[in-house]
Amino acid sequence: MEMDQLIFDLPAFSLSLDPSSYITIIVLFLLVFITISIAYLTFIEFKDKRRAKVDD
Repeated sequence: MEMDQLIFDLPAFSLSLDPSSYITIIVLFLLVFITISIAYLTFIEFKDKRRAKVDD
């Protein structure tokens, strides 16, 4: 019964967000995405440098 109420109230929650809340969510998503991207690119660059040293 409680789960039904939580699922039912989810659309009401998303409709009750004001524009600044949407901006905050988008900014947080972008921050996480960019952080993961930089970590991935740094890891790939590190592996490539190691491979280049082994080839020499």
